[in-house]
Amino acid sequence: MANYAIGDIQGCYKEFRLALKKVNFDIENDYLWLVGDLINRGPDSLKLIKYLYKIRKRAHIVLGNHELHFLSCLYGQRELSKTDTLSKLITTKKSQKYAEFLIQQPLIFQKKIEYQNKSKRIIMVHAGIPPNLSLAKCFNLNKDFQIAIKKNPKKILKKIFSNSFSEFSKTMSSIDQLVFFTNALTRIRICNQKGKIDFKYKGKISQVPKKYDAWFNFRNSFTNKNSQLIFGHWAAIKGKTEKKNILGLDTGCVWGDKLTIMRLEDNKRFQIKKI
Repeated sequence: MANYAIGDIQGCYKEFRLALKKVNFDIENDYLWLVGDLINRGPDSLKLIKYLYKIRKRAHIVLGNHELHFLSCLYGQRELSKTDTLSKLITTKKSQKYAEFLIQQPLIFQKKIEYQNKSKRIIMVHAGIPPNLSLAKCFNLNKDFQIAIKKNPKKILKKIFSNSFSEFSKTMSSIDQLVFFTNALTRIRICNQKGKIDFKYKGKISQVPKKYDAWFNFRNSFTNKNSQLIFGHWAAIKGKTEKKNILGLDTGCVWGDKLTIMRLEDNKRFQIKKI
């Protein structure tokens, strides 16, 4: 049995299937870890969701900003933009089934894996975790998020997209904390030492504005020698963090670069060039 993590697929279904073939993915024994942004921008979002739904018992998934955007469009809280490629997914007769499938997925996931008489904890998010949110707080907020989106997806999605708080505060209302948490875990790239996020920046680490830095360069409480965190979202850094236990997986396949699939037992990476 092996565990394979894949960076942002964004509808690049052909490259995704080639990646599975390259590592000889065994549907009976292996697991996939998907860091979000499964859909949109690429050509085959519907094919991808169909396949993932079929193998859902062998896949661990966290939501990315593009899944939240799709859900918000489907539930009438946002409109498709000119760069979206979600029309087939939204108009399919099974769109509600796929939406309900995505709604079941968390914003943060963790699991212990065993290998060579060793074990390590893997934490997975789409974009990252600001330094002023503990892992325990993240899982508590994630629980609240999943309850809220299952109970009333329209209401929570409207709040998520109508407010984008850049900084967490204990004095926030519970719903505002949830809105910040959702945006942070699905959109963060850079922040300051206090956890204030600049959501607009998408460039390289070397060009980050003063007083800000990559979120993973700040001291955190969620990794140690027996755990690692995997994430996607930030294509401009091509998966490189210079951190032993914080590993990026988005290598910009949808932008003409590569799709990365990594075996979690030994962190060995395999890549498929954009077709």
